[in-house]
Amino acid sequence: MNFYAIGIGGTGAKCMEALIHSCAAGLMPKGRLSCLYIDPDRSNGSVGRSMVSLNKYIECKKLSLGNIELFNNKLEILKPGLWSPIATHIRPTLSNFFRYDTMKSERPEAAHLMDVLYSNKEKETTLEQGFRGYPSIGAGIMSMAINDKSEPWRTFAQKIVQDLKAGDGARVFLFGSIFGGTGASGLPTIARKIKNTVMEELGRANAQSMVSEKIQVGAAMVLPYFSFVFLEKEDELKAKSENFLLNTQVALKYYHQMDSLKIYDTVYLFGDETQSPVSKASLGGKTQENEPHFIELYAALSAIDFFNGQDHIGYLMVARANNKVIDWQDLPDKRGTSIIKNKIGQMTRFAFAYLSTYFPMIEDIKEKGNPCQAPWFIDLFERENIKLSKEEVYQSLLDIKDYCETYLKWISSIHESVKDESINLIKYDAFTHMQDEEEVKRGDLLRDFKFTEFNNLVYPFAHRSRNGLGQLWDKMSDISASDFKGEQVDGIGKFINALYKKCSVKQ
Repeated sequence: MNFYAIGIGGTGAKCMEALIHSCAAGLMPKGRLSCLYIDPDRSNGSVGRSMVSLNKYIECKKLSLGNIELFNNKLEILKPGLWSPIATHIRPTLSNFFRYDTMKSERPEAAHLMDVLYSNKEKETTLEQGFRGYPSIGAGIMSMAINDKSEPWRTFAQKIVQDLKAGDGARVFLFGSIFGGTGASGLPTIARKIKNTVMEELGRANAQSMVSEKIQVGAAMVLPYFSFVFLEKEDELKAKSENFLLNTQVALKYYHQMDSLKIYDTVYLFGDETQSPVSKASLGGKTQENEPHFIELYAALSAIDFFNGQDHIGYLMVARANNKVIDWQDLPDKRGTSIIKNKIGQMTRFAFAYLSTYFPMIEDIKEKGNPCQAPWFIDLFERENIKLSKEEVYQSLLDIKDYCETYLKWISSIHESVKDESINLIKYDAFTHMQDEEEVKRGDLLRDFKFTEFNNLVYPFAHRSRNGLGQLWDKMSDISASDFKGEQVDGIGKFINALYKKCSVKQ
């Protein structure tokens, strides 16, 4: 089974970011995951951060790591990576997109209808920074811009057809908010276009039945969960968080009346009654880089539930035991209540150990050229003839370091995403600055992690042995060739394999 994920708009991109980190932690079922982003704002900061995480994952996946679940899935970017429905327009406005000036002379009745539906500001505002929270603008553009014969839709359909011809099914999952502009306009349009393009590519009378049987399409539709306040340019066209609930109500009513959701096999709905304020409001561009939020982790887990073959019929909503607290039991997984806890916990312990202890020591050995007497280094580097002086070796170690930093910043931000609720998953203050200081800001990783907290990183924090890293060192020093028996692992992969296994969480 091959999987496809599409992140629509800024919220969709952040949900994709959560899915990427969930893949790194081994939560996804085995299979290839093909990823695509959709946003008219090609410089959107949230999209950029998500794509950076994806590219870092792909670099780490190039390593031969054996049978461990770390970076278990092959992730690929569907070209062009980020698709914009307005990319071909020099000055993208609603008027220019629909050739309003020509319409007035050639089809005055259509122009008059457009005047009724859209204000002058809506018609003339540049859309380079997105649809400004107006799904009415996005809906018209999305439906016109997605051409069955254009890219990336043609290649997307061809890949799915290849899966079908090979006897495999395909599962496609879409992320997007329904309270803004891009997600609300894209969610009911894109899934339909995908199915239509696949049927056209198949070109057979039985295409409809094959698509229905072999292709499953799901979506995480995100309800309001954050807010913001603009302090400047009050007269400019922009999203307003005070309208989010009304936008959501209108969108859901529209989807219901138009039967837009019948194209989905499963729909997951997520939101939070407390709308967390973002640190800085932005119209779009690179500055629109909103912090990760725990709702996006829920969305990622819904995609994993869908990819695992949970063929739910209808719409699913998620609740928690206490609306002021989130802990492991509130993260649903039908495979067992401890799956998510153990895998995210293991990923966190691995990243903590690698960044705090093992990579700094490897870097010191490389820079100073001093011999190292650590048994794990002798066994996994020297006896394997792994030379730190080789550029490709050191670059692979740097790739792991970069991803671990990205992951820990993300998991830390998840915990900081709400102010009046407690998120009890990871002891993130063991590796994160909790307040702004002279040269660092809140949320940055500590220069020196709190080593004694290694055994207490995963909630509940039971004040276990404060020598956890020392115990891990002893386990690493006992590594033998039999630990990799039957595994396809070589190079620094043996070191990463061993460290990840020894960071297992069993509680």
